[in-house]
Amino acid sequence: MKKVVVLSGAGISAESGLKTFRGSDGLWENHNVYDVATPEAWAKNPALVQKFYNQRRQQCRAAQPNAGHFALVDLEKDFDVHIITQNIDDLHERAGSTNILHLHGEITKARSSTNETLVYDLKDGDIQMGDTCAEGSQLRPHIVWFGELVPNISIAQKIIRNADFLIIVGTSLNVYPAAGLVHFAPNYCNTILVDPNDCPTTNLKQLSIIKEIAGTGLSKAAKLIRSIA
Repeated sequence: MKKVVVLSGAGISAESGLKTFRGSDGLWENHNVYDVATPEAWAKNPALVQKFYNQRRQQCRAAQPNAGHFALVDLEKDFDVHIITQNIDDLHERAGSTNILHLHGEITKARSSTNETLVYDLKDGDIQMGDTCAEGSQLRPHIVWFGELVPNISIAQKIIRNADFLIIVGTSLNVYPAAGLVHFAPNYCNTILVDPNDCPTTNLKQLSIIKEIAGTGLSKAAKLIRSIA
């Protein structure tokens, strides 16, 4: 079975109503991202950080997967599909995709502020100041903040190394190290870029461009893959 790797970014979630910070001059829900999404922000004002992510979590729960998410689920009928997402929401999971790697964490989970291996599913709850892990440390969002290492990047590199097809959707290809993953695709890999905006395409292998939003563009990308495979 041919292997399809999908690199998804905020654009696909935006079509489900989740706001992105890069489209609003570095502001995310009227917050400077460095005031709510860095280790320094957590050290300075953890209560503000908790409140911010509790609000984002509520928004994610209210959002629904869109046609783009479901197009990727349908692709699993005929291909070995692996999704590498920069998104922290669970829309890919709720749509029904089965192989998902989150590069930047998951908003539906919490983790210890001192032991990153202690991770907990939040189910329908949020994180409050005073909520602690099994070792007694304050719980924090299970998110990779700016300035922190991306622990899953090496796993993502391995996944993409033997891709037959690479779909890039909803990402500006400007955020590293995630943007650098495209260079790990093998020379025989067919790359399909789905985005209504212009993106850097230097060194992308066997490139096809579909200048549409994810909701319509991913169905066309799936059709293209089926015609090639």
